[in-house]
Amino acid sequence: MYILGICNDETSSACLMKDGEIICAASEERFTRIKLDKSFPEHSIKFCLSFAEIELSEVNVVAYAWSKGFQQSLLTNYVELGGRYPSNNNINKIIKERILWEIERDQKKRLEFDNWVNNFIDHANQQVMDFYHHDAHAASASFVSPFDNGYVYTSDGRGDFESTTIHKFDRFSEKKLIKVYSATSIDSFGFFYGRITGLLGFKPMRHEGKVTGLAALGEPSKAIGLCKQMINVNEGKIIANLGDYYRPFFEPYSESLKKEILKYSKEDVAAAAQNHLETMMSDLLDYYLKVDNVRNTNLMCAGGVFGNVKVTQRLKEMPQINSCYVHPQMGDGGLCIGACALALEKMKLLQSKNRIRTKQLKTMYLGPHAIFRDKSHSYYSKKYHSEIIPYKKAPIKFAQSLKKKNVIGLINGRMEFGPRALCNRSIIFGTSDKKINNWLNQRMHRTEFMPFAPVIRKEIAHKCIEYFNPDDVTFNFMTSTAICTDQFKLNNPAVVHVDQTARPQIVTKNSNEFIWNVLIEWEKITSECSLVNTSFNIHEEPIICDVDEGMESLNKNVIDQLWFIQNNIVYVYSKKEI
Repeated sequence: MYILGICNDETSSACLMKDGEIICAASEERFTRIKLDKSFPEHSIKFCLSFAEIELSEVNVVAYAWSKGFQQSLLTNYVELGGRYPSNNNINKIIKERILWEIERDQKKRLEFDNWVNNFIDHANQQVMDFYHHDAHAASASFVSPFDNGYVYTSDGRGDFESTTIHKFDRFSEKKLIKVYSATSIDSFGFFYGRITGLLGFKPMRHEGKVTGLAALGEPSKAIGLCKQMINVNEGKIIANLGDYYRPFFEPYSESLKKEILKYSKEDVAAAAQNHLETMMSDLLDYYLKVDNVRNTNLMCAGGVFGNVKVTQRLKEMPQINSCYVHPQMGDGGLCIGACALALEKMKLLQSKNRIRTKQLKTMYLGPHAIFRDKSHSYYSKKYHSEIIPYKKAPIKFAQSLKKKNVIGLINGRMEFGPRALCNRSIIFGTSDKKINNWLNQRMHRTEFMPFAPVIRKEIAHKCIEYFNPDDVTFNFMTSTAICTDQFKLNNPAVVHVDQTARPQIVTKNSNEFIWNVLIEWEKITSECSLVNTSFNIHEEPIICDVDEGMESLNKNVIDQLWFIQNNIVYVYSKKEI
């Protein structure tokens, strides 16, 4: 059975599920080269069908999640919201504006999908299923996780008139997801953090990570009062304080808010916002765990807010949380995977003999294999210094090249799905140079406050991370920070933040054999037990897909060498003699 998953806004994406397993997935931005491309994912769909070597007519179900509409169950929430401001016309106007904006925006995207369905889907032989935004987030967090039960936490700016939900999950129950809390799109953690992002001069929906990094440089107590005036959690509910300081939009900002922000340094505002977000999110979850008298449970998370790795660390530290999983494509690009999981469950209900189970998502190497698209090796070998290295000898040569202070762009195997480069489309460098954040970010035209992330072998991760749990899957996909050991801080300062944390990727021989072998060689010739892994892209561009895009970075001196691995053959290109 083939299920094609589609989402068509805020990183439009598509994926293909075969007999319960996600076999491929990609975002439109990787093909069009437009960051966070919102256009209908035609290229992504084409890739998925090509990968599976099938025609669209062979797809059994098309599963859609972005815009389904207003759930009747949300009516009470919105009635209560209106009751908070019974006679305030200005605030009621803001609520109305939010609802009307969502209706108008989502109708356009829904019409785009419906038109595609009408043009290409045979309703006599194929089924089309649609699902609510946060239901799909919840499914993407739970059904493909390694857990059979626990609590599911979703949070973003908004989707289908919700912004945050909490579900109970039991894989073997008749009703596998039961919603216990829902927040309106007016009471939104995502809009709060996005507004802070914009107020600090960054771009909401794109640069929230800069705020997270900047936060470690500030003192949260100085501006925490301002953040609490914007939004807070009270008795298990998110309560936004609509008015001059908070609106359920990323902008505009009132003059009084802009004036108030100027009283504090950017670092202190970022620190307060980060601290307040972590506290609100842990307090909200804690409330519902205590209601159910839960002392030990698994936590599954999805939604754009969970791109905030410090939030994940804070939730993992809650005494009730045993293990945690954050969907690696936590943003709206991951909705297509949630839609597939929900569609499979619906098909099981419709077909009594269907016993297919959604399989755990163990890898994010779900995109296309890299290829020479426009130019060939012979073309590039004439333009650059080049070398072909046998695969078995490549790891030691790679480590030796890094030892010579070369910045290497690595293209290996299938492209990652999601916002994190996981060493298949990564820029790799050593971790001993404290100044790397300045000079390498300048090369890539980035302005980051978070240090580069380390990639570490699982076998030695306990030497690098305090209280390392080998079963912690958040580290497989760089979805959480961790406290570093003293030895790691000493030998790998380039990947340690001022708050003594790092955002690691833990690899095994099975998960990424090449980089695992490189790390073994690197450990032999240096005192470092990790390497820098940062996404292979220039600022404001998507992560690269093919060799030709990587060559552009070499040509612009973003990297010193490009290594491309194809069919156990390793191609190396450099402007200087290798």
